[in-house]
Amino acid sequence: MKMELPEVRPEERTPLVDALLAMVRQLLDRVAEVERANQELRDEVARLKGQKPRPDIKPSMLEATQPKPQQEGGKRPGSGKRPKTAELTIHDEVKLHLQGLPNGRHLQVLRAVRGPGTCHSKPKHTLPAGTL
Repeated sequence: MKMELPEVRPEERTPLVDALLAMVRQLLDRVAEVERANQELRDEVARLKGQKPRPDIKPSMLEATQPKPQQEGGKRPGSGKRPKTAELTIHDEVKLHLQGLPNGRHLQVLRAVRGPGTCHSKPKHTLPAGTL
């Protein structure tokens, strides 16, 4: 059991308040000592019964860590993504042609599909009925 005594301002400190704070500190120390001795006795009883004593668990470090200050712009590390296709060098350009389309089709648009080192030009056709 961990207790913190409240901070008393100097103007509120009187001899009586100082004496009471000293007594409370002594009592808290005594309670901690009695709790430690009690746990030792419980461990001894468990050992005599053939059981394992209570493990000594350290306090969690997650609660004690301070949040890291954010960098300028408020973004987290690794979130600064940038487009890399401008730096990509195209070694080969392939034009794709569809087979078996009916007569009267109209080429609507060419879409570029980029792959690693290759740019594929994919045609998009409009058929006479208005479908794609």
